[in-house]
Amino acid sequence: MMSQEELMAVPISDEMKQKVERLTGFLDRVFANGSLNIFAPLMQTDYRILVYLAKNPSAHPSVMADDLNITRPNIAANLRILEERKFIVREMDPANRRQIYVSMTDSGKDYLMRINRQLETLFASWLTILGDKETEHLFHILELSCDPRNISSDLRKLTLG
Repeated sequence: MMSQEELMAVPISDEMKQKVERLTGFLDRVFANGSLNIFAPLMQTDYRILVYLAKNPSAHPSVMADDLNITRPNIAANLRILEERKFIVREMDPANRRQIYVSMTDSGKDYLMRINRQLETLFASWLTILGDKETEHLFHILELSCDPRNISSDLRKLTLG
């Protein structure tokens, strides 16, 4: 298996570099005009936790950390923030007082619903602009991108930091 340094040293063709530069340029323009601002919550751990809790009410923090692939210290920090915002509550298991479970409050559910409505509106607008043919092409690209068989183990270890 290649190290991160070896992977970074793999040559990339000039044609591919031009395509990457073009893609980066598009992303820069999209960020500059604010088109992706609404996506910020999708990338944030607190949103991911709320989505998880919507599907898994009364979850144990360590299980959430494992399922979301987030470190336990990060889960703990984000749970504190969500609790301060009154989006979650932590409840002790009456059968085992050492076990704490997390549940979403009505305020958390309302916040999640507002964000999801905004995203639905944005996505519906984009899909309308794309039309049926381009939408299906986009879905195909995303399916390929989500399939773990298309991501090498070396690439999974690659980080930008």
